[in-house]
Amino acid sequence: MRPVSMVWVLAAAMLSALSAASPAQAATVANGGFEVPDLGDNPRFRFRSADSVPGWDSSARDIEIWANGFSRVTSYEGTQHVELNARGAGTLFQDVAGIAEGSSLTFEFAHRARRGTDVLRFALTDLGGDGGPGGGDDTTLFSDEFSASTAGWVLNTGSTFSPVTALGGTVRLSFTAVSTGSGSASVGNFLDAVSLTAEAPPAVPLPAGVPLLVSGLAALALLRRRRARG
Repeated sequence: MRPVSMVWVLAAAMLSALSAASPAQAATVANGGFEVPDLGDNPRFRFRSADSVPGWDSSARDIEIWANGFSRVTSYEGTQHVELNARGAGTLFQDVAGIAEGSSLTFEFAHRARRGTDVLRFALTDLGGDGGPGGGDDTTLFSDEFSASTAGWVLNTGSTFSPVTALGGTVRLSFTAVSTGSGSASVGNFLDAVSLTAEAPPAVPLPAGVPLLVSGLAALALLRRRRARG
């Protein structure tokens, strides 16, 4: 490769490194408000198979979706929410891939009791190299219990806890029923407005002299090119 060409290659590589140094934020949860599938004009509740609820899966065979206003319960946002304790106590979960290692994770979800005080466990788990649960390589990134009453929705946010750092694998966010004020395994724990935000890790700062070096290489390449033409 000619010297001039090599100079341009080095300059381009350094400029590319500079342009890639900006972190970004991305919303990663699908159907966090449980608006799909739409229950339509029927202002009640319906059991829907997990396959028909985009983004979500359940340890039970169905997911229980409630329409806004049914039984005097107003959705936290939109026109629908879900009841975690559907046909019984279970776990509702979603797997999110593509989160960069070192990213800072922040979660939010709205929680309300159906009767008395309901309790659930929310967890974030890195599923390891195989991208699935089990196998001995799962890592719990965050896990805690949350309670709510019938007084109204409680918005829980990860910003009130220690930073949660992604390991680079698929992240499973899960809600597991713990207890219900009703005393029934199938009555309790409303959920809505689930979100997970991944903020990319801060870029490693380049040495202070790099921008000057890039400028110098570009100027040298331009000068040599002009001389070659002359």
